[in-house]
Amino acid sequence: MGNVTNYVWILPRPRADHYPGGFPQHFESKLLKFLNVGLGAKILHPFGGMAEYGIRVDLARGPKPDIVANAECLPFRDNTFDLVILDPPYSDQHAKKLYNAPPARFRRYTTEAIRVCKGYGFICFYHWYMTPRLEGTKLKSRLVILQRIWGRPRIATICQKDTAFHL
Repeated sequence: MGNVTNYVWILPRPRADHYPGGFPQHFESKLLKFLNVGLGAKILHPFGGMAEYGIRVDLARGPKPDIVANAECLPFRDNTFDLVILDPPYSDQHAKKLYNAPPARFRRYTTEAIRVCKGYGFICFYHWYMTPRLEGTKLKSRLVILQRIWGRPRIATICQKDTAFHL
């Protein structure tokens, strides 16, 4: 597994609003501290209508995102964000059942995340599974997030974009 450091966080769950698919309590604030990303940083949540920090993009209007758009075609310029947090539906069935959304296409939304992330910026991929290092990035660390008893762990794979990488 190389020189990647793995961490375990135990966080309370659920969020106060009980939004399906929402992050556990304190995840975002703890992630910002962990990455040393200040509140003045430009943060993007391409699947995050209910996120606490940054610009929230979502396909649905229900969670009241800042921008209604598809994570596979983001309306932002290249190299704009210091941190991009990807929390897609974890399966095609999950997308349909929880969000009435089409399947998220990994290659398309990760390519967009890399495109809009600044050089040396971070991309955090939050999922049930350990996800691969993204093209044009270096794998920095993994966070295993444990929540409630009998709850499924989540894994946040954190990559840092190479400064010279262009799609």
